[in-house]
Amino acid sequence: MRRPAVLLAVAAALGLPLTAPLPTASADTGITEVVCQDWSWAPQYIRHIYLSPDNPTAVRDFDEHPVYLTCYEWSGSTPATVEYSISYVMNDRDHPDGQTGTLTMGHGFAWTPVMPGYVYRASFTLVP
Repeated sequence: MRRPAVLLAVAAALGLPLTAPLPTASADTGITEVVCQDWSWAPQYIRHIYLSPDNPTAVRDFDEHPVYLTCYEWSGSTPATVEYSISYVMNDRDHPDGQTGTLTMGHGFAWTPVMPGYVYRASFTLVP
């Protein structure tokens, strides 16, 4: 028996669907990926934020208390313009004391928070 036939037989016996892996962000899928990294500690905390016309806004909390945060548009994603804003969160309340700006392909930001030790909230929105 050949290997693909064995895999199909095992999947059928276990009742598992045999499907291809989900696609990643690429120019073919219309998904823009923003990658954020906290470079202040090892290991670095990494967030992958996916935006599309169907899901144009995303909000992520960085509860590791980042000291140095970078975000950029991943080069393999669909080129887009993404507006962002960062705030710190204290007592479940947003404090817009951070930074706002625009990400474009090849351009991101590096940011040192003004209030270290708090949770930071970043929101990203596709610009039509």
